[in-house]
Amino acid sequence: MAEGTIAVGRTRAEHAYLELRERIIDMRLPPGAALDEEALMAELGVGRTPMREAVKRLESDRMLTVYPRRGTIIADVNIRDLKAISDARRVLEAFAARRAAELATDEDRVRLKECLQSLAEAASESNRASIDLDEQIHRTVYAIMRNSYVEATLTQYFSLSQRMWNFVLSGMAPITGNVQEHVALLNAIIDGDADLAAAIAEEHVTHFEELVRSAL
Repeated sequence: MAEGTIAVGRTRAEHAYLELRERIIDMRLPPGAALDEEALMAELGVGRTPMREAVKRLESDRMLTVYPRRGTIIADVNIRDLKAISDARRVLEAFAARRAAELATDEDRVRLKECLQSLAEAASESNRASIDLDEQIHRTVYAIMRNSYVEATLTQYFSLSQRMWNFVLSGMAPITGNVQEHVALLNAIIDGDADLAAAIAEEHVTHFEELVRSAL
């Protein structure tokens, strides 16, 4: 999509929020940088009110820090946040995996098997491609869980985790092995083994935390 083009069904505030969030996550807007709202408004094709709504949401998401009369800064990435985010994700990801295993339909299992196929094809992919696949799998599990409230919270924490991963990506060894842990998770959900799915999901978050901690 061209810059400034708003997808069908999106409000201008939603467009600004999603675009800014993506740029913060992938480091195009790096930690500690000042947010140039005027330039971004022109680039994204939105006015001041949608931009302020987007900033407010991103501040709530802990991706921006707003200083009255001083401006808006991209939030820092630090080790204290890694522990807190991982603690929350261990609980929520385990719940999501458990519920997905309990609720998965035949149609859901087809989607999960498609994810398994993608994993099989991505055994030697780059770290950037592995991160994209990791996100696809997590979002599939969240959808199958069928709890929009937990999904919204998980999406927020996952985005913060993904930002940390991008922050340390250049200094990390290949992360394909971490992403391939999803093979066991997906099979447990397909088999309806809720206890195993929850345990694997929790362990996966712990491995993510250890990988990022070693690179920070």
